[in-house]
Amino acid sequence: MPAIRSLVDKLELHDRVELLGSLEHGQVRDVLCRGDIFLNTSLTESFCIAILEAACCNLLVVTTDVGGVPEVLPPEMAFLAKPTVPALHDQLVKAIHVVKKTDTSTFYDQCRTIYSWRTIAEKTEKVYDYVME
Repeated sequence: MPAIRSLVDKLELHDRVELLGSLEHGQVRDVLCRGDIFLNTSLTESFCIAILEAACCNLLVVTTDVGGVPEVLPPEMAFLAKPTVPALHDQLVKAIHVVKKTDTSTFYDQCRTIYSWRTIAEKTEKVYDYVME
């Protein structure tokens, strides 16, 4: 983290950036709930539980569109970017401009519906029916 600390110092971001280091699992929700936007910069990912957790904490998500990430959240919850600095920057700027106008208070309930056992079972059944045809 020394390189990040140096960048925070260089850009004088002390009043806007807090470096937390490692967190206990029980602390993650409280930290997420303090934010407005969650930025995920994975280069590879199968199912990104971190962006789902962020959305459940009512955060707008900016994430790379790698692996299974595009399938995790509906478009109103996530800005997808190619895994490049310019693409992430562009999507982050878009998110910053709309985050205060976006009602994220429904994100938890939407995620709860999308990932209920009933919904998952129905989707799985549809896949099996498709394969059987």
